[in-house]
Amino acid sequence: MSVWPVLLLLVLTVVTVGHLLVSYGLVRRLRAHTNLLDELTGDSGRLLPAGTPFPAFTAPTTGGHMFTGAGLQHPAAVALLAVDCPHCRTNLPEFVAYVRAGGYSRERVLAVVADTERTDRRARQDMLDALEPVATVISESGTGGPVTTAFDVQGFPSFYLTRSDGTITAGCHAVRKLPAVPAADRTLS
Repeated sequence: MSVWPVLLLLVLTVVTVGHLLVSYGLVRRLRAHTNLLDELTGDSGRLLPAGTPFPAFTAPTTGGHMFTGAGLQHPAAVALLAVDCPHCRTNLPEFVAYVRAGGYSRERVLAVVADTERTDRRARQDMLDALEPVATVISESGTGGPVTTAFDVQGFPSFYLTRSDGTITAGCHAVRKLPAVPAADRTLS
């Protein structure tokens, strides 16, 4: 029996284990860097700050009705999404689950869906279909629409919560960063 196959197997095992250890170390390092970047960039510089009055705007809903910022019932949840944004599509089911779990009625949820002339129409319709059962939905072309302009959107997605006096209480770019809905606010209808 030759010793070469055994040596080859031993070398391959050592290389494989070494590769796994290096990969594990890289993944840990990437996670640490991602957390650090989240802390450094934060959400506050690109969003309306807490305490800001809810912006004024007028825009048509997907149902054809004119909607004004003053027409939204507060406390409310707001989502500003772009169809072509992968992070928006990832956060979409989480936002729908968040407003349902929070007991927000449709009159207390506003969703704005921005698209471009290159947007896949099927992807746009899928996003609208997911939001319409839980929100008043406004569709805008690009980032120059009345709602995205009123919110001074710098990046998608953007999520906001308001309190009963119509001021913004929280803003973030990921649903997971929204605060939990207090038990007393679960009956917002």
